[in-house]
Amino acid sequence: MSLKIFFFIGILVFVLSTVGYASNLGTSPTLHSIGSDDNNSVSAPTAYITNVLLTESSNDIVSSTISIKNTDSDSHSYTVCIITKAGVLISDTPGSSSDCSNTSTISSGSTDSVTINFSNPLSSSSVDYSNISIQEIT
Repeated sequence: MSLKIFFFIGILVFVLSTVGYASNLGTSPTLHSIGSDDNNSVSAPTAYITNVLLTESSNDIVSSTISIKNTDSDSHSYTVCIITKAGVLISDTPGSSSDCSNTSTISSGSTDSVTINFSNPLSSSSVDYSNISIQEIT
């Protein structure tokens, strides 16, 4: 008797969970192949960072100069952003893009630099990390 109850409860749970996931008993599950032909591909980056220089003034980091190399066969310009954290402070004002800058058009295989002045100078003795992003514009 208890085996029949366990079997009935198991079938009930299976049916309810299947219907709960917006399927029906006739829908066969399919695998999603990440990176295969049924998925969006992620293109290789066309640039990389060659150098990062933090500039100090009176023991505070006030700016960052970032060098970008274009590795693509075409010319591109990029938006470069940096967020640096030191203690409880971050270099950017939330909700703004003050710590971003655009490069000029960089020809294939060439390098360009951008200087980003921090809206909030940071103590150079307590820098925790920096996050840098590059986005191709053209």
